[in-house]
Amino acid sequence: MLKSHVLLVPIFRPYHTVYGFLADPHNFPAWGVLEPGSVMRHLGDSDYLVDLPRGRSIMRFTPPNTFGVLDYQVFKEGEDGGPVTPVRLHANEDGCELVLVWMQRPGVSDERFASDIEWVHSDLLRVKTYLEAR
Repeated sequence: MLKSHVLLVPIFRPYHTVYGFLADPHNFPAWGVLEPGSVMRHLGDSDYLVDLPRGRSIMRFTPPNTFGVLDYQVFKEGEDGGPVTPVRLHANEDGCELVLVWMQRPGVSDERFASDIEWVHSDLLRVKTYLEAR
């Protein structure tokens, strides 16, 4: 079994507002880490070509749903898909909680895993700050 780390970020905005924003892949550049000057290019369905700090990749987003599921995959061009990163949004009174499970993939060192957790956490804090300022 892969080692995992759960990240939970409270967002003090209504659930429907946060989910609507996060479920739309076109909003990713507003808070996600893309290379400067890069744009997301829609490839069809829920796939987008993006320039991430670790190179050009395809991001596959979960289509909007009524369960708060925001899972995504990141993989290289020419591949059929990649590991699923589980992401959920839960309503919590007037706000909501964003929960992401980051898993240590085979071949990833403990140091890289810890660094990845910090990187992903900073993304989640960026979306929290962005949405709470709106």
